[in-house]
Order: sequence, then C-alpha cells, then structure tokens
Amino acid sequence: MAVSEVKGLVQDWAPLVWLAPGELFLPLGVPEFLDNMQFDDDYLRTKIDVEVLLRNRSSFLYGRKPAGTVPVYAVIKNCVAPDVSAHMINLKTVRDEKKSRKKADETLIASRNVQIDDFGSSMILTNDLPGQTRKSDIEQSLEKHGNFEKKKKKENKSWKLHFHVTYWMFYPFSEGKAVCVLDLGFFGSWPIPTVGGMCLGILKEYGNHVGDWEHMSLYFKDANYPSAMYVSAHDAGAFYRYDLRSGTFVYDSQETRKGIFQKPIFPERVFTAGGSHPILFSARGSHGLWTAPGKHKFVRLPRLYDESGFGTAWPTWKKMELLLKEDNSILPSWMTFRGKWGNPRSNCHPLAKLGFNICEFVDGPTGIPMKQSSFRC
Repeated sequence: MAVSEVKGLVQDWAPLVWLAPGELFLPLGVPEFLDNMQFDDDYLRTKIDVEVLLRNRSSFLYGRKPAGTVPVYAVIKNCVAPDVSAHMINLKTVRDEKKSRKKADETLIASRNVQIDDFGSSMILTNDLPGQTRKSDIEQSLEKHGNFEKKKKKENKSWKLHFHVTYWMFYPFSEGKAVCVLDLGFFGSWPIPTVGGMCLGILKEYGNHVGDWEHMSLYFKDANYPSAMYVSAHDAGAFYRYDLRSGTFVYDSQETRKGIFQKPIFPERVFTAGGSHPILFSARGSHGLWTAPGKHKFVRLPRLYDESGFGTAWPTWKKMELLLKEDNSILPSWMTFRGKWGNPRSNCHPLAKLGFNICEFVDGPTGIPMKQSSFRC
C-alpha cells in the first residue's frame, strides 16, 4: 500500500474533537509554545512567571481557536516491512551501505544518548531546548546514500495495509481540579468530602501544569477502516473495536496506566461524523478525551470529575502534521526532547516531601518520544 494511501486514511479517520463549553485553555502549535519557553535543566520553563501569564487572558497559555489553525501531530507506525524480493535485487548495495554506516553508528551510539523509537530505529534523545530540526542517526548515516534510497523506494511499491497512528493534541496549559479541603495550619490542607454538594471547608485548586499532551490512536489492518481505537483520558484509557455494520466504535476494554484510584466509566459506543471521524469530547480545563458529553468521574478519592460537551468543534483533519519513518523525513527536534514540557512543580502540600504529588502546580508532562504506544504491530 502506498504511503499516500496511508496518509489519506489517517486524514479520513482523524477525530472530530469537541472542546467543552466555557473552555478557557485552548490548543496551540508546538513552535509557538516553544517561542515562549526557555530551557531549565530537564524542564521547559515559561520565560515569564506562570501566575503573571495566567492573569493575562491574551497570553500564549490560553492557546488559540484550533479549527484550521492549530495542527494535530499524527505519528504513524508502519507494521509491514518492504517486499524482501526487492531488497534481494540490491543485496550487494545493501551490504556495502551497511558496512559504510556501521562505523558511524557505533560512534554515535557510544557518544550520544540513543533510544529506539516507535518506528524501530534509533533516535538521539537530548535535553537541549528544541528549536531546530534534528535527524535520527540512521537518517544521518544514510544521507550520502540518497540515490540508493530513491532507487529502493521505486522498487518497493507493493505495500500491505497494516499500521497504527496516534493523533497527538497539544495544549499550553492544563487546569487542575478544585478540591474541598480543611485547612489544618502547619499540617496543610486536607481533602474532605462535600455534603450535599456543598464544601464545608474551602475549595483549593491542585494539579495545574504548563504543557499538556492528549492523544487517541487507531489501528488499521487489511481494510480501509480501522479495526480498533484507543482513547486516552488522564492516566486511563479505553479500547474500542469498529463495527462496520453500524459505523460506530464499540467498547471492548479499558486500562489504568497509573494510579489505583482512577477507574472511569466509558460509554459503550462512539459515533462518527461524516461516516468516518470519531466524535470525541475534550474535558474542560484538563483536556482528557471522552467518548460522550457529560460529567465523568475519573478519580474515586478524592472524587474528581471531568465535564465535557458541545462547545467549539475542532475538525482535526483540517490541519495535520504527519510524522512517519517511511518518508525518511527530518523529524522536528522537539520529537527527540526527553525532558518535561512545562515548569517544575510548585506551591506544594507538606505531604509532597513524603512523595505525594499534591501541588498547586505539578511538573509539566513528558513528550511523545517518552510515551508508549497503545497498539503493537
């Protein structure tokens, strides 16, 4: 199957994301975000104090209306190796190419921090502030063999359809949750249950952070429609299978990637727009993806809820950046950054010294290269 056809399917099945009514913190493209950040150890830190930025509703932390202006980053993993017969034709050339790059690869791997990426090739990970494009070590060593690569591509036109794609959405700020607490002075604030929906203490917001990556994934095999979908909400997520007869995605199972108190309830079906685009709902402030509008409890203790609904439509296929190995394209440098995409935690509860992550502002998240794929080939 041609790469152009894979790209077409990725665009045809990209999700329609509804931002919540009253959403203040909109998505933003990565380059504009980086223009407002500076490198600080393993973190990207705002150049201006975050609390000052939050008081300015025109600051970059509030993002932009996304339809047609903010890109979604679609990372594609091809699960089918090129036709072996085509490689046999150029076996001698392949051997010569491997010999020429072996020495360079050994030097790179010995001298730099290398990690195997989702494409099955090694990536040089760095803590440098992203700002310029960077090539993987394989791409660097193959650059002088461009003619061979072009010839090989022409002879490998027969593809089988088998790949998965993850759609990554970036927000410059994630709003925490207001928790009902009782102020115990030296011992800090402790969460208490609400009574009849009323807080008898004070409401205090925890869990804000600069930088926010959200994602959903689709799995394609031997058909021009996905066989499965994964939707991520905070540290949990749900798997759905595609029902061709009804044109909907049907709930299959769910997982909790981290924590013991997160066990959200996911709806049984996910509907599509235009016959192919899964309809998802971004939670207000925190941006976790849900498969239906409404109020969703995702943490049992303390009880934390997400709220989503039909606010602003984000047709993600209107502006999309595709990142795939098969193009031998130059990856943006931020795809190799292994640090945190936001400020370090601050304004923490006394229990934070004991390892509890109870802070008004928590650490920014890690980026795409540090995340595990929801599907395997």
